[in-house]
Amino acid sequence: MPPRVNVTVRTSGEQKLARVGNAIKATGDKGLERALRQAMQRSVKPLKAAARYGALRTLPVRGGLAERVAAAKFSARVTTAGSRVGVRIIGASADNLRRMDEEGIVRHPVFGNRHNWVDEKVRPGWFTDAEEGKAPEVRDNIDRELDALAAKLQAAG
Repeated sequence: MPPRVNVTVRTSGEQKLARVGNAIKATGDKGLERALRQAMQRSVKPLKAAARYGALRTLPVRGGLAERVAAAKFSARVTTAGSRVGVRIIGASADNLRRMDEEGIVRHPVFGNRHNWVDEKVRPGWFTDAEEGKAPEVRDNIDRELDALAAKLQAAG
């Protein structure tokens, strides 16, 4: 399994997300559950783009690291019920994204010598800084989507 970087972006309306998620689950309406999942995925799209932008803007271009990381798979995990309500963006790559983000270290072979590996410094926080920059926009998106879903839920119930 490739290394992953988890960034948790909690909504300011975390309780609202939990209430709406639990209320929708209690109704058993699969259509509303699907609508909630789709709404949350739409809301967090800016985070995926921010991760790619952070890689291209910050990581070394020489050797193709920035492009390789920007092309990595970034996915959103939205938890709408239970004790871990919130949004997580996960990046999966053959490169050690967590170490790059937390410690600012990239381990790679010396050019032309696959037996000699070195640690290279990069600016730490390339991922988390980009994500935190988009967090307010995502919070607003989530709040707007939750208000719309809450209105649908009231109309249905």
